[in-house]
Amino acid sequence: MAVFLAVFAVAGTFVGGLTGPVVRAESVATNFPVHAEFRPNDPYYLDQWGMQKIGAPNAWDVTLGKPSVVVAVVDTGVWWTHQDIQANMWVNPADGTTHGYDFISGDTNPMDESSGVYHGTGVAGVIAAIIDNGQDVAGTAQVKVMALRALGLNGQGSSFNTSQAIRWAAQNGAKIINLSLGTNETFGGPTDIQLAIDYAWSRGALVVAAAGNAGTGTLDYPARLSNVVSVAAIDETGLKASFSNYGSGLDLAAPGDRILTLDGNNQVHYLTGTSFAAPFVTGAAALLLSVDPALTNVELWNILNSTAVQPSGGPAYNTNYGWGVVNAWNAINALRQPFISVNAYPTSVSRSSTFGVTWSILGPVGTPVADTHVVWGTASGRLGNATPTQSGSTHQSYTANGLTLPSGTDTFYFKVVAMVNGTSYESREYTVGASNLPDFLLVLYQLLASNLLYLALFILALAAVVAFIPQRRAARARRAGFRPNTLYPTNYYVQSPHASQPPPTATLAQPRVEGPPPPIEFVRPAPTQQMPSIPIPTATAIKKRCPNCGTIVNADNLFCFFCGTPFR
Repeated sequence: MAVFLAVFAVAGTFVGGLTGPVVRAESVATNFPVHAEFRPNDPYYLDQWGMQKIGAPNAWDVTLGKPSVVVAVVDTGVWWTHQDIQANMWVNPADGTTHGYDFISGDTNPMDESSGVYHGTGVAGVIAAIIDNGQDVAGTAQVKVMALRALGLNGQGSSFNTSQAIRWAAQNGAKIINLSLGTNETFGGPTDIQLAIDYAWSRGALVVAAAGNAGTGTLDYPARLSNVVSVAAIDETGLKASFSNYGSGLDLAAPGDRILTLDGNNQVHYLTGTSFAAPFVTGAAALLLSVDPALTNVELWNILNSTAVQPSGGPAYNTNYGWGVVNAWNAINALRQPFISVNAYPTSVSRSSTFGVTWSILGPVGTPVADTHVVWGTASGRLGNATPTQSGSTHQSYTANGLTLPSGTDTFYFKVVAMVNGTSYESREYTVGASNLPDFLLVLYQLLASNLLYLALFILALAAVVAFIPQRRAARARRAGFRPNTLYPTNYYVQSPHASQPPPTATLAQPRVEGPPPPIEFVRPAPTQQMPSIPIPTATAIKKRCPNCGTIVNADNLFCFFCGTPFR
């Protein structure tokens, strides 16, 4: 009994927030488990309210992070000589000394020079400030930070530098890329940043971006892109911060108000914004990769979404918090038991096409899976149909093919279920919508949409064809108005039919004394009659202006070759 009282006393001291040495207590079990949370000795940790909010102390009991996990911070750079992060800076294996790249200055020294704010340094501090070293603050995960400077002194930058930094990060081994940046502009087509993000995604990187600080119901760009984990901010009350953007497409929320983090010149300071909410999600994802390095970016995203916590027990998804506030402990704890990750399925299909669902079952490696399959239906919560059962083991991919949208329905609802060690597990419910596009157009669209570069090229090719057709028609009309005139007798042309008469007797050419005869192909038959000289009509180059786009074209054009406007 004295032992139990001692354990409770230690736990009470930690929860009370008193300073003290680092303590790791063994789990004590009677009729319920008892354990002490790891509490770092960093002097300012007491004021890092965000770490408690995301369940970091419990997660640290499992892992503090591993240096094999590389996180890229695309920002204003990082004050990489700071005493509380220098040991956690990534080192480029190509030279053994540098920590990233400066895309503004074009060199290998991505030092944060944004005096006053030190935006990138603050982001990096939330992710990976050195923990339990008796200095400054604690970072979410003890992983390596790759510093990529794409924003200038005032926090402004170009999409070109940002896209180059994203590609550089993916090419050099970053598994998570943090983008605490954005714009509220809207673009009609793909951008260089979008293509770079899709490239990083294709290489297995998870991209995390801030939702924006305008307090509006529209996410900033690139947070609103489909291959980006968008993050809103909560304040110390646990509710959405007043400055935070929100809206459709939001994925997660995290602490973003009065965040104590690293400053330049070995200092610390408070910063506010969704820029400092995003790195909490990045850090939680880094802890997950530290526990299971084999996780794909899709599986990481599924775990973070499925284990997030809605404030005040709200609905599973809403536009204020997305799937909820990220929780590192819940995410790591999900890997201690079987977890179903739905990795691929179409969001919409044509009514007559078939489709498939692909999933994996995470958790302890090699655990037998007795049964797993898809259950589906045409109403939410009423999934009375099932695909054939499959068996295997955890960390194995499964696919159910041949699914179709039932006639007369607009939405297909499904879950994946599994039986592992006698216990049943299931995923959340997913939906597939009906598309009114014909099958071949839907397949073409999905193929092109999977690679936006191909989609852009297809649109350009289609525009070229549309512009070419009027030109082709105009050229055909010109040829119809100017038929070729015969300059020689009909019997000169090989393709002309001759009358039913014997061929004329050729007159042999007499050789000249002064030289050899000319080649036979230069000898033309003598004309049977003198042909009058017929003048060749010449077209007058008269121009006119298109009334729609103003392009100067030939007067006899039927269409404008640039915009396709018909003239008559």
